[in-house]
Amino acid sequence: DVVHSLQEKLNITCTHHFSLVLQNMKSNVPGKMTLLQDHENLAELAARPGARHFRCLFRVAFVPLDAYDLLKEDPVAFEYFYMQCCNDVIHERFASEMKYDTALRLAALQIQQHAMSNNMTGKISIKAI
Repeated sequence: DVVHSLQEKLNITCTHHFSLVLQNMKSNVPGKMTLLQDHENLAELAARPGARHFRCLFRVAFVPLDAYDLLKEDPVAFEYFYMQCCNDVIHERFASEMKYDTALRLAALQIQQHAMSNNMTGKISIKAI
C-alpha cells in the first residue's frame, strides 16, 4: 500500500522498477540494503528490536535494461532514478566499486545537465554553475 501510495503521489507509471528497501544505519557496509517483500508489514518491521537503526527507502530496485527506454516510457521515473544514482555517488554508497574516471564522467554529465537546464550556452565557468 505504501509503494502504491508513493507511486500515485509522485505520478510514476513504471511501477515495476520500484520497491521499498531497508538500510541498516549501523552497518559497516554503507551500500547494503535489504529488499522488502510484498507481504512484509512496515508496522511489524518497526516493532522489531533494533528497528530504530533501520531506515526505509523508496528506491528503484530493479534497474531498467536501457535507461533511455525508461525516459521515453516514464520521464518522472527516469528523473527519480537519475537523482537516486546521483545521491548514491554523492553519499559514496558504492565508492569501493566505482572507478575514478567513472566518477569524473558522472560529474561532468551532472554539470552539463545543470547548465542545459538553466539555459547556459557558450563557454561555461564552473563558478557560474
